[in-house]
Amino acid sequence: MSDPAVTENESMRTLRRRRDEDGRMFWAKDDFLAVLDAQTAQRFEAANFADLTMLDGFTDLVRGERSEPVDWSRLRSAWIGRLREISDAEGLRRLAKRMSAALDVEVGPQRDLVWMVERATIESLLPVIVDGLSPMAHRRLVHQVLSTVAWILAEIDTQRIGRLHKPKMIFLQLIAGQVLRRELKGRARGGKPRRKDLADAVVDLLPSLGMDRGVDAVTALLTAITGSPGAAAACALFELHRQHAWRARLEAELSAVSLDTLCEAPIRHAPATARFVKETLRIWSSPPIVIRRARTDIPYENGCLKKDQSYILSSFLLHHDERDWRDPDTFDPDRWLADGRREQCPHGSYVPFGWAPKACIGANLGMAQLVIFLHLLCTRYRLEAVDPERARMAVASLVRPADFVGRLSRRKTRADGVEAAE
Repeated sequence: MSDPAVTENESMRTLRRRRDEDGRMFWAKDDFLAVLDAQTAQRFEAANFADLTMLDGFTDLVRGERSEPVDWSRLRSAWIGRLREISDAEGLRRLAKRMSAALDVEVGPQRDLVWMVERATIESLLPVIVDGLSPMAHRRLVHQVLSTVAWILAEIDTQRIGRLHKPKMIFLQLIAGQVLRRELKGRARGGKPRRKDLADAVVDLLPSLGMDRGVDAVTALLTAITGSPGAAAACALFELHRQHAWRARLEAELSAVSLDTLCEAPIRHAPATARFVKETLRIWSSPPIVIRRARTDIPYENGCLKKDQSYILSSFLLHHDERDWRDPDTFDPDRWLADGRREQCPHGSYVPFGWAPKACIGANLGMAQLVIFLHLLCTRYRLEAVDPERARMAVASLVRPADFVGRLSRRKTRADGVEAAE
């Protein structure tokens, strides 16, 4: 990238250089096919996940047994339906309240702002996955498991995760599994109340899923709220800090609408803020590199990727490809204006939440959460960066700011969250 405040790790630099030299599709190594064309990437994902039969549970694998086949799309559909309920106006108000409470804890001392946002993101999203946990179980999941997973995902290089950190990740999944197994079993047997969360959708499918696969499914959701959601929020905070004109625009827009009203329809009530979020997700999409193992042979124009070989996808490089985007390295939320005066999204080239059929089910909730987060930062809190010239964007296993340190303080506000006149 041309921005001097951006650093890339060796994997990304190599992938970018090979793309510029060899085009959008090439063998990065003997068993790694780089697929950096938007339409081809979508075809690969569709072919690779055409069979969505869920894998056997951990206990079955140990015993050498087979579970009853279950189509993963059944669980996905159940989650999407539950997310519509969770993401209604009242659900978003509860999300905003949790996020504000988490940020209140961070007010005062100098902090690493990236990890401040990561903690607030995990705390606010955990009840969406599994609500009603005891204080001890909540602390165990947040502090012992999810915060550690987030640190591992942020600090390591993508290609080293399996070799160096897989045992640690398995251990953390086992800890999470103990908490989740107790919760799912209690709800299924009537000893614990049913909740309006994604775990409850799993309870309804336990007769066909089995407990092991049910626990694995909820554990995967917990892993999904670490890393990328916090990184996206941190990137939005970073751009809010350095885009002075846009900060003024967002403060003007968001101060004119109460948080309560915003939660009724975040995108409609804050269109400029929504464009700011979309552009943040385009220019700083995480993870920048995804490596998939082929579950079946996948033919393409010049050959065939064999089963168990791997292919590489990169939403980051797609979003920075000058063949699809005008001035791709420029942060320009107004490129998303709908009146046709500016560039619109090239077909299939905007994939901040991944590719179908494995695209993130929480995309709409993620967008709403980021708009709400910016409302809080523009109306309820004030950020003071320490040594702002050192702050930069780092593109590694995640895309997130580095050396981004500062203090958070509360603004004087009226009850509706709009900043009071001083």
